[in-house]
Amino acid sequence: MDTEARLSVREAGVRDAELLLSWRNDPETRRWSRASEVVPLADHVCWLESVLASADRLLFVAEADGPVGTVRFDLVSDAPEGTWEVSITVAPECRGRGLAGAILAAGECELRRRQSARCVLASVHEDNSASVALFRKAGYTGTETAGPFRVLTKPLENA
Repeated sequence: MDTEARLSVREAGVRDAELLLSWRNDPETRRWSRASEVVPLADHVCWLESVLASADRLLFVAEADGPVGTVRFDLVSDAPEGTWEVSITVAPECRGRGLAGAILAAGECELRRRQSARCVLASVHEDNSASVALFRKAGYTGTETAGPFRVLTKPLENA
C-alpha cells in the first residue's frame, strides 16, 4: 500500500504547536505565505488556541506513518454562504513525494463531512507554480488576482 492510500487527517491540538510552528517558520513555507515573518512560539500558541476554539476554522494534521502536513479551512464571511478558504502545508521533509494532492483531498472530504460547505477558495502566490498546478489538478478554477495572489475556487459536490 502506498503512502497516499494510507494518508488520513485528524484534528490538530495544542500538542501539535511546536511541530506546526516549525513547518510554518520553514523558509520555503514563508516564501509563499501572505505573512512571511518568523513567528515566535508564544504568538503561535495564542493563534493556535484561537483557531482550535473557533467554529469558523478547521485545522487538520495529515498523517501517513507520522505527520506529513496540515490543511486548514477558514469560513469566508464576506462571500456566499458556505464558502471556505483553504491553506495547505506539506512538511519540509515530505516535499517532493506527491502528498499535497492527497492532503488537500482528505481535508476537503473532512470539511464536507463536518460542514455544509459549498465552495472552497485558495489564494495562491502567482509565482508558486507547484501550488497553482496542485489546485488546478484538484479542480480549482479562476484567475482573479489579489496582489501577487491568484484566487482559485472549487464548488463542492453534495453541498
